[in-house]
Amino acid sequence: MATSTRETRRSLRHARSAIRRTSESLDAWRALARAAPADGDTEEGVRAWIEVSRLESQRGAYLAALVALRRARALGGDTASERRRVRLRLGVALGAAALSAAFMALAVPPLDWWPLGLLGLAPLYLVVRSMDPVPALLFGWFTGLLINLYGFAWAAGLTESFGHISGPYAVGAVLVCCSYQAIVIGLWTGVSAAIVKRVDVSWLVVAPLVLAVAEATVPFVFPWYLAITVWRAWPLLQVAELGGTTAVSALVVLVSLTLAEVWRARARREPQTRQVRIAATVALAVVALGLARGGQVAWARAMARHVHVGIVQPNFGIVTANDRKLHGQEYIDLLRAQTDALGRRGVDLVVWPESSFPFLFDRQLDREFTPMHPWALRGTYQGDLLIGALTHTFGAGHDIYNSALLVSSDGRITGRYDKVRLMPFGEYVPFADRYPEWAARARERMPEASDITPGTGSAVLADGTLRIAPMICYEDILPDTRQDIGRLRPSPTLIVTLANHTWFGDSLAPRMALALATLGSVELRRDLVRATSTGVSSIGDALGRVRVEGPLVDPARRSQPPDLLDGDVALVDTLSMGPYSGPAFPYACALVLAAVSWKRRRRAA
Repeated sequence: MATSTRETRRSLRHARSAIRRTSESLDAWRALARAAPADGDTEEGVRAWIEVSRLESQRGAYLAALVALRRARALGGDTASERRRVRLRLGVALGAAALSAAFMALAVPPLDWWPLGLLGLAPLYLVVRSMDPVPALLFGWFTGLLINLYGFAWAAGLTESFGHISGPYAVGAVLVCCSYQAIVIGLWTGVSAAIVKRVDVSWLVVAPLVLAVAEATVPFVFPWYLAITVWRAWPLLQVAELGGTTAVSALVVLVSLTLAEVWRARARREPQTRQVRIAATVALAVVALGLARGGQVAWARAMARHVHVGIVQPNFGIVTANDRKLHGQEYIDLLRAQTDALGRRGVDLVVWPESSFPFLFDRQLDREFTPMHPWALRGTYQGDLLIGALTHTFGAGHDIYNSALLVSSDGRITGRYDKVRLMPFGEYVPFADRYPEWAARARERMPEASDITPGTGSAVLADGTLRIAPMICYEDILPDTRQDIGRLRPSPTLIVTLANHTWFGDSLAPRMALALATLGSVELRRDLVRATSTGVSSIGDALGRVRVEGPLVDPARRSQPPDLLDGDVALVDTLSMGPYSGPAFPYACALVLAAVSWKRRRRAA
């Protein structure tokens, strides 16, 4: 017993000594809180637990702070005011996280209030900037979860309708997916806080680099980037040529944190720090350089050959195999009539959406069907035609491809591209070779799903100076697919996406796909044409400006008239750095982070 008392008093002496040396010593206060009651001094124990609560609250560990107050109350202390203070701080932190999510939700389609995108991370940053890494990661993850739940709300209906999964299970699957994808924002706050704490470097230096690395390394099925919040602000997008979409995201982080620090200094009536002034200068310089490069691209567009492009958006809705069998001829008659209508507008190139040709197209054909054939693609139209079709080599195997076919004005099929990146469970069942029985059950559950053979790689479909690089479905939001296209030789002069967005209904997904694809067109420095079955079809330029944008219709409504869009594109043949610098940018950010950390730690040593 005497030995135990001596040890307790020794612990008290060490704890009090540590507290005298630094009042911020959480471990010392915790040791004092545990030792004091054992020595009979409950009043000092209460005071110590309250101090532990205060310090835990300062570092963002609000639950640990409430636990410390519970222990203080167990010793007879009055902790009501402290509990209110901790709960208030927790509420403010959660509210700031929710406010950041709300800002970003308002900045993305369909509202596109992009200035809020530049403020989106500011509330979250202001509450996590002084937190320890783990609490910062949790609050960042919570913000990311709210953002993903908003952006992917459509996925529950898609899973229920086409996966034939009951509502609660579909919602659960989406919740799990959103929880996983939220880790990008969580990693941004947690890793940034860890680096700032360990090597004493500014958030303004670390945070943009960490987000770029996190966005590039965490794999998604449907990737999205913080850059989507400013996709309508084309002057900010020009940096995409230097580092891809993640470079735009890094710029958004830098601007958002700089604005937050400016507001914080003004609220405290303090002068702006040197770091804030440098950060603002860097952001303005990056935008100015991007605009200078944008001016060069605009000049190249003005000097290039221009082509009048038309898009047939048929608004068929969801077309099943049975619909194609019963109504296929009606569909092709409508497509042909609308193609002729665009021809009367003086269009040089007409684009049909993904798999819009309602029958299997023979891969052995080198010419389109004759004018008298019921499947003739055109009537009076005399220009080029790019169509989406499911293709198959008749009499040779069972492989079916999701293809884009370029038909020249004289009827020759001058090129074909087969989709490479297939949609899991929509166009193939993952791990079917390894688990055939499971795959068979999955196909029975999802009769709408296809069994598509992937293509071998990106391709350029050419007819004279018209060199088209097609992408199908969601390939235009995948950075590696875009970068492969940018490295093709001869280089394409036009990027065209053929998509069937009927799966997503009239949700946010089609508009967000347009926003993400537009960011990619800046990376490649090519005009972008997007032809979709039910919207949103569009024509945009190499600076990220959408010149023509069609409607988004509800595919559940039948017998909707088609929409026709037309506009001019420039066949730009300028070299873009994006396909080469884009893949390297995250690695460069990681190297800079490592260099900064090493230099600071060496200086501290």
